[in-house]
Formats: sequence, structure tokens, C-alpha cells
Amino acid sequence: MSQRSYFRDDPDPENDRLEREDFARRTVCALGEIRRQSKSSVAGLIAPWGAGKSTTLEIIIKGLEQHDTDPWVVVDLNPWLYSDVESLQLGFFVSLREALPRGKRWGKKRERVGDFFTAISPMGKVNGLVGIDASSALESIGERIAGDVSVNTLRKRAEEALGKVDRPILFVMDDLDRLTPEELLMVFKLVRLVGRLPNVYYLLAYDEKTLLDLIQQTSVASGNRARAREYMEKIIQVRFDVPDLRPAQKAHLVESAISELLTTYAIELSEDEEQYFSASYRSCLRNYLTTPRSVNRYFAQVDAFYDSLNKEVAFVDFALLTFIRTFEPGVYKNLTGAWRDELLGESVDFMLSSKKESATDREARWQGMLSEADVTLANIPGIYKVLSSLFPKLRGDSISHSSRRGAESGIGDRDYFDRYFSFGVPGDDISDVAMRQMVDAIDQASDKASLGVLRDALASDTRRTCRKLLKLMSGKPNASAALLPALAEVYADADYEFFTIDGNTRIHVEKLARIAMAEIVDSQIDEVVGLTGRLPHGAILLSTVLSSARSAEMALAPAFYSSAAALLERRVSPLFSRPLENVSTHDFSHVYHWRITAGKDVTDSRLKQALVDGQWTALDFAARSISVATSGNSESLSDVQFELLEEVIGLDYFYDALQSQMDAEIPPPLERHHEDTIENRRIMALGQLKMRRDRDRA
Repeated sequence: MSQRSYFRDDPDPENDRLEREDFARRTVCALGEIRRQSKSSVAGLIAPWGAGKSTTLEIIIKGLEQHDTDPWVVVDLNPWLYSDVESLQLGFFVSLREALPRGKRWGKKRERVGDFFTAISPMGKVNGLVGIDASSALESIGERIAGDVSVNTLRKRAEEALGKVDRPILFVMDDLDRLTPEELLMVFKLVRLVGRLPNVYYLLAYDEKTLLDLIQQTSVASGNRARAREYMEKIIQVRFDVPDLRPAQKAHLVESAISELLTTYAIELSEDEEQYFSASYRSCLRNYLTTPRSVNRYFAQVDAFYDSLNKEVAFVDFALLTFIRTFEPGVYKNLTGAWRDELLGESVDFMLSSKKESATDREARWQGMLSEADVTLANIPGIYKVLSSLFPKLRGDSISHSSRRGAESGIGDRDYFDRYFSFGVPGDDISDVAMRQMVDAIDQASDKASLGVLRDALASDTRRTCRKLLKLMSGKPNASAALLPALAEVYADADYEFFTIDGNTRIHVEKLARIAMAEIVDSQIDEVVGLTGRLPHGAILLSTVLSSARSAEMALAPAFYSSAAALLERRVSPLFSRPLENVSTHDFSHVYHWRITAGKDVTDSRLKQALVDGQWTALDFAARSISVATSGNSESLSDVQFELLEEVIGLDYFYDALQSQMDAEIPPPLERHHEDTIENRRIMALGQLKMRRDRDRA
């Protein structure tokens, strides 16, 4: 964690970064002028919660006590420390009496002031004032009253005594905004009661909005805001409003805190990330970070929880999410709840319906949702902008989160979303730091343990693991060579699902395999192809990747093409001596991949010869040429690949060879029409060939 005391909420007069010294000095001078012009007065030090009011107050007190020419006697009384109204009243009088000078000549004067306070103090609490038992105090009061000494007389005697004080007494009261309405009225009553006594002054520190709220709850205002303000204005004669932070000061506090955190966690933001945070600050954060306390409160939260995620998430995204968690908990709760699918684009239904919604309508809908999450009307546009920057899907952005800002591991990426809310790497995930270390270990020392962990991760969470490894394979030829066979293992069980938010598993594997093959050096190719080819789907994976690389004009080493073609030829050659009815769909698929990889000019002459020589029958070759449609883990027969038949030997060959069977009544497919059996393939081949023949000849 940072060495900075973000969690400190005590006054800090020694660390004045907000020019409070200048304001305090002007306040001290103003209090001196008030003293010169009046015998008693009440001033208010006004600032919102967290604006540094208590710090400013300490600086003022220090200035008053150290004033060279006109020093004050400062009485620091915090009403919030008293347990009830009576204790507060008693504490008020005790504090004022204790501020009076001591010595023989002041003994009688102190007694007169004490007599007045005793007379108007709560009887049950008087023991705490006079230092003797309550019965003696009450007896003393009774004697004075019996002696025909009224409270007014006692007050005049107290005024005469206080008028002789050579150093004025300043009552400083902080935290008035923490009192109950009843306690606040008692403080004001005491101030009004004693406020007429000479040489007694008051400096009350409070948040004005909170005080008005409290007064508004009492019978004094009866819910009327204007009456509450009028009442307070009768109490406070002079206002000292602590200046609000200027925009430059707020920005400086934020920049200072950010810089320290970046240094602490060794983070270097890109220019895009700096602009991204700055834009969020201008549009939203600065409306919340208005006081030193709010700034410290915010960055304390960032500092407290980022350490467990350092290098595992994007710092700016984490900082913005922490802002939402700190200041808008209603929004934060919905991010992992009702809003998650839309924010991450994880719902197919929503993805389809969102295309019909305009950006204006979407923003209006979200503003309503933010209002329901208790965001104030003025802050809704800013919060929506922050969410839109965190979650590209919210603004309909087709560009990936990381590429748009140049930052990886963003919260808008489903692979990282849960980390931000778990404050760590979840148990079903692998740390990016750990994954990077494992890739390095495999690349540098062929670490089998690390390879085993990554192989398991590829098998259990194929999509996410592939996406993460894509970022790590650059410049890692040995790791790429070790992982390619592992990808072939995963490829055997990968699904074909196309209508999925998270992407087709096979495509993820193929993409990672293509990147890995681009890293493997020429001297490793034959060995890697051999190891990969031993796996049931290894040759198919290699052929598919080579074909896609050629289509995308991505350069892969020529040795891959020749080595893979030789591998496929070795897989296909044994099939020429077997009846096709005994060849599986998987084995025959190697024929297609051999044609793609080795080239039709190499393969088709051998395929034709197998037909001409009778090794393969025309019907079974046509039947095996039917493609298989896949969805998830289910498969169904589809269409005859007429192009393949035409290129290998010509369609007329099949029309002639199968004429009698096509002209006869073709039976319906056995069991389900789409089940992949040789019987269904033959029936479908005859039916489709007959339709094609009749169409061609028509």
C-alpha cells in the first residue's frame, strides 16, 4: 500500500496544501476587529463536511493563542462529546468558568460568575459544576434565592466580573452538524443566553446544509426551510465561509494521489489511458471529489484493494469502478446483477434486440435505470458516460475494449469482469502473472509442470485460456512448439457452435494455433508436425490453420505446408485399400484436408484412380462426400459436395454409374433423416444426385 495516510480524517494543520493558512490569518484579523467593535458576538465557520473545516479551525485557534498584541483565551468545547442535553448545558458553564483568571483578586469575581451559572444550571447535574455534593449546592442556591437575590441580579454581577477580564474568551465549538435537533437548539439557547455577557465570543464550526436540515426538524421551523435559515441568522452575526476548492486545487489533489499510487504499484499509464481517466474526471468524478475528505476517501479505497489485483486488471478501470463503488453503491450493486448481461453483451436475445435500438433511446433507457439506482438527476449524465467508457457494449461499440484504449484486462472484457468484483483472481481463473511465468518457463526450460497446467486450462476453459495465451505467444517459439500438440488435443472436443456470444471454441483454438505456428522456427517444424499429427485431430487442425492463413494472406513457413501435406498423405493412403463403407466420417475428412493442403493437382489423380480401379464405389464416394452440419456437439447430414465430384472425375461418371439405382424407387432415410450413417448417406446421395441430374438434363 501507499505510504500516504488516505484513511486519516483528523485535522492536519501541519500539511496545508489548500491555502488555509491565508484564510485563517484573515479570520484572526476579523475576530480582532469584532472584538474591538462589540462586547460579545457569535461567528460561524462554515464549510461542507470534509472540506477541511477542522483543520482550518486548528490553524485559527493557534493564531489566536499566539497573537502578539491581542491574545485570546480559547475555550475548545465539542458539544458532540456530551451524552445528553443537561450534561451539555453543564459542560458549557464549567468550561466558561474555568476560562476565567485565577488568583486572590479574582476569587470573588469567579464566585459571582459561578453563582449565575449555578442558578440557571440543571439541578440534577449541579454537582459536576461546583465540585461538592448536590445537596450542598442546592442548599447554597436556596440561601441566595431566600436572600432575595434574583437570577437577573446574579447575571448583572457576572457581567460586572466578566467586564474586567483583560483577555477576551472565545468559545470554539466544532461538530455542531453532528448533534441531534434537540442538542443543537440547546447550544443555540446557551449561546443566546450567555452571548450578552461581555468579553465572551463564539466561533461555531458547521456544515450549513446539515444545520438547516436539523433546525427544519424542530418546532422552531416546523419543516420550513426559510424559517430555519432566519432562525440561524439570528444566532450567527458574522459568517466566515471557508473557500471552496478551486478547480485547479481539486485537480492537483487528484493528480497527486494518482501519481503516488502509480509510483507505489510501478504502473506506467499509456497516453490513451491518461486521456481516458482525464475525460472521466472532467465529465463525472470532479462533481463528487469536491473536498479533501472525498478525495482521500476515494483513493483510500483504491489503495486498499488494488494491491491484490496489481498486474491482473487495468488500473484505470479499477479506479473508475472503485469510484462507482464508493459514491454510487446502488449502481455498483446492479453491475453484477440485473445489468451484467447487457454490459458484457452476454445475451444473444439482447444482442439482437439492441440493434433495433437507437443510441438516443438506449441512453434515455439507461438514464431511467440510473435514476432507479438512486443516482441524482444532475449526476446521471456523468455516471452514464463513465459506464459507457468502461463497457463498450453499452454504446454499441464493435471495437474491442483493449484495442480502443491500448489497455489490457479491462472490466468490459468478460475474461476479467469477475476479478474486479472479487478483489482478486477467482478460483476458476488463472492469474495473468502466473500464466506469463508458465509460458516463459515452458519457452526457456520446457517446463512440463507448467505445460500440464496450461493443457488443463485449455481443456476446462478453452475460450478464455486461448484469448489470454494469444497475448503471450509473441517471441516464444519453444512455448509455441510445446503448446501446438496440446491445442490439437483440445480441438478434438471443441464445439462448432456459431451462434454464441463467447465465440466458437474451434475458432478460438485455430486462431491460437495460427499464432503459435507463426512463432515456431523452421528447424522445429517437422518435429512439431509429427507430434501434432499423432493426435486424432492434429492433421485436421494443421490443415485448417494453413488454409485460413493462406486466405488471410498470413505468411507461415513453407515447410509447414509441405510437412502437413506429407502427414495428411500418410493418413489418407491406407484408406485406398479399404471399402468406403468401413471408413469413418472423421477419417474421410482427411481426404478433404489433403486436397486443400497438398493441392488438387497432387491429390485428385489418385482419388480418380481409386474410383476407376474399383477400390472405391461411386455410390460410397458420393455418400462420403456429403458434408456434415454441426451445432454445438450435435451433427447432421447436409448436402452432397457436387464440386468435389465434378473436379475429381466429373458428375457424368456418377450419373452413369448410378443410373439404375437413381431410376428405381429410392427408399426413405433410415431412422432420423439427419443421422450420420452410411445407409442414410447412400440414400441422400442418390436422391440429391437424381435431382441434380434431372435439373442438368432439363
